[in-house]
Amino acid sequence: MKNSLGKPATDDAFYDREKEIKKIYRVLETGTSIYLAAPRRVGKTSILKHLEESPKDGFYFVYIITESVDTKNEFFKVLFEELIKSKAIQNLSKISHSIKDVVTGLLGRVNSINGVELREGKEPDYFELLVDLFSNISKEHARVIVMIDEFPQTIQNIMEIEGKKSAENFLQKNREIRHHKNIQEKISFIYTGSISLFPMVEKVTSLTAINDLRTVSVEPLEPDDAKFFLSLLLQNDNIVIKEGLIDYVLIKMSWLIPFHLQLIEQEIVDVFESDGKEIDEVAINKAFDQVVHSRNKPQFEPYFARLAKIFKGEEYKFVMEVLTITAKNDKIEPNVLNDMGVKHQLQETKTIMEILESDGYIFENGGHYRYTSPILQLWCKKHICQ
Repeated sequence: MKNSLGKPATDDAFYDREKEIKKIYRVLETGTSIYLAAPRRVGKTSILKHLEESPKDGFYFVYIITESVDTKNEFFKVLFEELIKSKAIQNLSKISHSIKDVVTGLLGRVNSINGVELREGKEPDYFELLVDLFSNISKEHARVIVMIDEFPQTIQNIMEIEGKKSAENFLQKNREIRHHKNIQEKISFIYTGSISLFPMVEKVTSLTAINDLRTVSVEPLEPDDAKFFLSLLLQNDNIVIKEGLIDYVLIKMSWLIPFHLQLIEQEIVDVFESDGKEIDEVAINKAFDQVVHSRNKPQFEPYFARLAKIFKGEEYKFVMEVLTITAKNDKIEPNVLNDMGVKHQLQETKTIMEILESDGYIFENGGHYRYTSPILQLWCKKHICQ
């Protein structure tokens, strides 16, 4: 299996997440839409890409990322444009003349498509165009699954640009399209993102706006799966190490997500090629020292840079102080958190800590918080705490 570090794994770089994929299909077969909950870098985008590339019979999946979208109409425009050019709609148009005619008619109502100007005039209501498109898909042909990545970030963008009321209306519109009488039996949605959905929705409105979604969690790999995953990566690079050493790697890692396994495998290969010696504990320790070298900044910096998008002002200062203190001291106590909340004049810190926990930065253990990933803690200690 190839090491696809830094990008979604596809084809022979994809590790089959059989348990999660079965769960996704089981929910979709009931006609229910999904919130795919997972911390950052746990492999959810790779799962979505796999579903799009290798769907079961009777399903079409369309992957759409909306991270930069910051208005309601732009969101539905992006969905419309990506669907129109998707294999799903192209294939359905081949087997159904009515869908082909509908697509042609809808294109006659837009001013531009994918940046190409078609005509002048007022921008159409893309929500209505989507409703028309979905309404004309027959459930006998297939079930179309629209997978929207970075949906929570989109909510935040709209709230910042158009205001809280507009963001609330945006969530209502998404719920409306999921429950439309001509749509709900043939179209489902999968929402996900590197920010947790629930706290973001609660910034805007109540969770009633999304209580029709079924949560499917993508967890870190189980130890046996992580061992097999790492073995496949090493095998592809012609590196053989003893089973006990793989266990040693996993114990040091603790947080067994594919991204960090790929990262440490890359460093193990580098140590082997540099030293030319059999891999032992000394070599493994060297690989862990190397993993937090500044050359890996592109892999770690997004963890911290994205926090500036989620949190503003004193909230951001609070978050960075939490992460640096936890990195230095291995944990942070509740009384320290309370004092820091007062220091930064925050009315409450519970939501902030929930976001950090659900996004995989920290976890609560015995009343205090620790880093979920020792590797991320090492990076913070070396490069952020200076």
